[in-house]
Amino acid sequence: MTAIDRAYLSKLGEAQNSFVYRGQSDSTWKLYCAATRRLIKHSNGDESVVRESRFPRMHLVYHRAVLLDPARKYGFGNDSDHKISDLQLLVKLQHLGAATGLLHFSRDPLVALWYATEDFERDGKVFIVDLNDRTEFRRISSEEAEKSVEEIFDWKGGKCRHALYGELVQEEEIPPGLHMEGLSVLWCPLIPEDAVTSVVITAADKPQIRQELVELLDFVGPAPFADVQRFSASQGETLPLPQIEDPEFHRIQGNQCWLQGNYARAISQYSKSIRLDPENSSYYFSRGNAKSEAGDFGGACKDFDAAIRHELEKVKKSKESADSDKTPFPIWRYYFNRGNVRYELDDFKGATEDYGVAIREGEKTGERYSWFFLNRGNANYSLLNYDEALSDYEEAIRLIQHDVTKIDAQNILHNKGNLLVLLGRFDEALACYVESIRQGNKRAGVICNRNGVEAILTRIGTAGYIVRPPRYKDQSGRMTVEVSLRANARSMYTEFFNFLGLNGNAGNTGSNGLPGGKGFRGKAGFVVVVKGEEW
Repeated sequence: MTAIDRAYLSKLGEAQNSFVYRGQSDSTWKLYCAATRRLIKHSNGDESVVRESRFPRMHLVYHRAVLLDPARKYGFGNDSDHKISDLQLLVKLQHLGAATGLLHFSRDPLVALWYATEDFERDGKVFIVDLNDRTEFRRISSEEAEKSVEEIFDWKGGKCRHALYGELVQEEEIPPGLHMEGLSVLWCPLIPEDAVTSVVITAADKPQIRQELVELLDFVGPAPFADVQRFSASQGETLPLPQIEDPEFHRIQGNQCWLQGNYARAISQYSKSIRLDPENSSYYFSRGNAKSEAGDFGGACKDFDAAIRHELEKVKKSKESADSDKTPFPIWRYYFNRGNVRYELDDFKGATEDYGVAIREGEKTGERYSWFFLNRGNANYSLLNYDEALSDYEEAIRLIQHDVTKIDAQNILHNKGNLLVLLGRFDEALACYVESIRQGNKRAGVICNRNGVEAILTRIGTAGYIVRPPRYKDQSGRMTVEVSLRANARSMYTEFFNFLGLNGNAGNTGSNGLPGGKGFRGKAGFVVVVKGEEW
């Protein structure tokens, strides 16, 4: 038995006419086409880019802007004085080393074995696909193969439902011995893992298998095509990408930087999207979020201003054209996030106005969330609009059980407790703190504040007392609440109780597949002064 039989063919099982094979010299490599690997490298090696909802669009833009258009510009898109199709041109570039989205699978398992045994230092792998699996694969018709790649793969819907394949042969003569005729070509950023089986070729077996392929079967290595060799070599998967003038491409890059916490580079990428498409509100929104996370609240506010302006203009044009089929964008996101940065800029009035618009706009699409009201409650609290703040906190607590939210009732109860202390409603404040702790809030702030209210209630007892309106007494930014007790003139005293401040706002909302912001810091605490004095 040959090494080929022992290490490989005996493990394949009963081969079917619909089976195709692909060999890779390193068994740890995933079944990615060279274009996907190049785009991952361009994304700082972050493999999660392939799960980005817009990655298929990014993949397609790469082929048009980096490979097909430049290749045709240099005259490589013609054979025998006639223009070849996009797919034929990609096949040509693929054979010469360019990183394309074509994954080559041969109908001959020995061809796959040749490539799987190229590196003697590590295990290789042969992948096997059954093209009869109609749920995963669709054959490209001969008429379809003449169309542009945009028409063939039709990414407008967001994803291609199948991996497409065709029997595409390079029109230039292929040297004898390469055994590449009838090569099956598949295109897809990702081929579903459950549609593929594999056989590992151990490093120890590779030298003997390679020798048998050469001596018994007369296999030789691939020969280059001279015409476009230099161009294809310049587009290999390990080489950096040239500048791509596509706004969505840069948005995807920005999204990956956002997920990595590299906000400066995310801002740079979103800025490129804005330069290429300055009327697209979503690019300003994404950049505003990145600036907000980086602490540039002034810059973020300007971006949200621009996002709102462009979105309102788009809505106006849509109404004028009676284009009622489009689902309206949830513009409340823009107002909510601008409210957040206005709050951080101490523009509490502007923040409450934005939160109010967000609440009204959200209701139009059935979106009414607890964090709308938490954040507006905090803004009203900062404006000393205590009745409005209390109403907002109570609505936030009511909604908590109905929405999937980024906050929990513990935080709202803590803030409501603080407000009730400022209003002198100590019994109710204590109930809020106790409930917050019962629900799992173990932060020092809520425990400190609970203890403070208990001490105040012990001190004032059932005696009459007056709570004076809260006021700022110094430049510390800490509110002071004075509680005056009826006391004997010979038994005067003053006690101070420090309360930790508000929990911060819920963070910005995200979109385009990105999570929202991490949330914001709370505000300064306050002091309750209990005085024993004669009235």
